[in-house]
Amino acid sequence: MSSGSGSGGVEIKHCGRTVAGDYVAFDIQWEGALPEARETSWGMIVTGPDGVETVRLNHERAGGEASQYVGAAAGQVEVDPDADLDEGEITVRFPANVVGVAVEWPVWTAIITADGRELATCVVPIG
Repeated sequence: MSSGSGSGGVEIKHCGRTVAGDYVAFDIQWEGALPEARETSWGMIVTGPDGVETVRLNHERAGGEASQYVGAAAGQVEVDPDADLDEGEITVRFPANVVGVAVEWPVWTAIITADGRELATCVVPIG
């Protein structure tokens, strides 16, 4: 388990990733109340072996609507929302074929934002 930094009273207590068959999933558990926001997002920034290239797996809630995407320098691919959100935890699933080679990349960093402002981050322990 890894704890993450936070601001405004939100702290990530656990973050992880799972690759199973045709899906890639991440989970984030946090403590503290999320602020009132127009848009809240839970994401995973996956960094390539070169330390430069990144892919973002993101799940957003805005105005009661959910959206989800995989984003990279080449653009963004919207996918159907597939997440379980509970009090203080979320599990988000993505099709592995959309995530692509980033599934194997070494550094995964969880991030929670509200209205574009970073609330907390956590590096996923590998191994």
